[in-house]
Amino acid sequence: MKRPQKKSETGRFNANSFAYVSFFVAALSLVTSMYQGYLNTRFVELIQSGVARSETARICKDLIDAFFQIKFRTATLSAALEREKNPNSPGVVAAASEAQNAVSRFGAYGTYLANFQGEQKRYEYTMLSRELARVVDLAKSAPVADSEKLFGKADEMFGSMNNDCVRSATSGG
Repeated sequence: MKRPQKKSETGRFNANSFAYVSFFVAALSLVTSMYQGYLNTRFVELIQSGVARSETARICKDLIDAFFQIKFRTATLSAALEREKNPNSPGVVAAASEAQNAVSRFGAYGTYLANFQGEQKRYEYTMLSRELARVVDLAKSAPVADSEKLFGKADEMFGSMNNDCVRSATSGG
């Protein structure tokens, strides 16, 4: 007489082990997916910070150039005024327009840069732009020798702005 056959223990072990392996693979896949998402997020942050740093460096370069253009245009204005002796002559009016245009460009760059640095910096950059406009207005009546002296306060304010540019370039944004 044959004994009734029992289900083998190995069959049940194989079915359970297949379920455990399936759960392990699913969990491993989930962890891998989460890690990949983390890496992608870090990569995007790295790219964004690089773009922000390069944009800040570019605008700082343009701002520095604009500041020295104002100084150059102001000296040109003073020289034209001394040469022409008439504040309404075409050469003086053209030089004054170029100097005011340089101040406007500086103000635009300064406003753009200050937008990323808070209200206090926005106020400081606005005051620097106003000081530069005042200097250009004073240059219309100052002798050539005094035109550089007019920039005393503006140079100090510009030094602070330039330090902000250096700080943002070295800190990464």
